[in-house]
Amino acid sequence: MSQAIRQDIINIAEEQIDEIKQKIDYHTTEYTIEFIVDKYLEQDDGGSGEIYIPEYQRELIWDIDRQSRFIESIIIGVPIPAMIVVEIYETGRLEIVDGSQRVRTLAAFMTNQLQLSNLQTLDSLNGSYFNDLAPSRQRKFKYTSLRMIILSDKADEKVRNDIFYRINTSNLDLTPNSNSLLPN
Repeated sequence: MSQAIRQDIINIAEEQIDEIKQKIDYHTTEYTIEFIVDKYLEQDDGGSGEIYIPEYQRELIWDIDRQSRFIESIIIGVPIPAMIVVEIYETGRLEIVDGSQRVRTLAAFMTNQLQLSNLQTLDSLNGSYFNDLAPSRQRKFKYTSLRMIILSDKADEKVRNDIFYRINTSNLDLTPNSNSLLPN
């Protein structure tokens, strides 16, 4: 390939990168679990809250054990990956791009619909609901901050679907060696 053709390809690639990056403008913030759950559960005239899960998202697929481990992780202070949302210009609402399983799990736990089970680290909490926690622990849980990446409204539906796809198909299965490090 000649140097001139190679430079043309590089220039085209750079233009594509610049165009796509303009659609992925974002900022990062933190909200308390209580705020996130309240904004998810509140209903407006359209039947969903200020933070909502779009139709292209899958239903809740985490089983009770995975949901319980997620709640346990928050309680013991394990860093939680950021949720990704997009601000919808017309409504000011936040559409969840990545994090629907986490938000649904938090809502189920805080509304006493999730009973913790098969916990390995905090096994004393097995069988517990949110209301079974000490009031001080409930407050600490509710006031825990979670990071949220907010995409600007420049991220159209195609960009949102692409981000969702990339995040949810990029995880590799654990190698047998890595898998052996996990408990049971």
